Amino acid sequence: MAPLVWSAALEIGHTEIDNDHRAMVGLLNRLQEASERSDRLATQALLVELESLTRDHFAREEQLMLDIHYEFSARHQKEHVHLFDEVRAQIEEMNEGIVSAAAIAGFIKRWLIDHVETSDRQLATALARWRSNPL
Repeated sequence: MAPLVWSAALEIGHTEIDNDHRAMVGLLNRLQEASERSDRLATQALLVELESLTRDHFAREEQLMLDIHYEFSARHQKEHVHLFDEVRAQIEEMNEGIVSAAAIAGFIKRWLIDHVETSDRQLATALARWRSNPL
């Protein structure tokens, strides 16, 4: 699978969220490369780093949603939980030799693109509306 190249198309216009997404893309590409080299130690370390970044990122997003009383926060949070559940299951399968880390990275890349294009763009719109008229 080709690396995911960061572009303006992935930006939602919120600096902190965009920076997190950019860092995730970099980690996902490094994870894919480590998997393709069959570097198990690097793969494991990158998965841990990606999990930590993703948890912190989701916590930031969820705090923003609370701050602005975002009407779709429950649905958005469910998407976050679903990603973690699915990735945990895939990591177990990787440890059993069923899937590769590259497959996990590919899944997360596709999920991230879809999530950014839908849920995060909706959140960005709500954040912009709130910044222009905070109540």
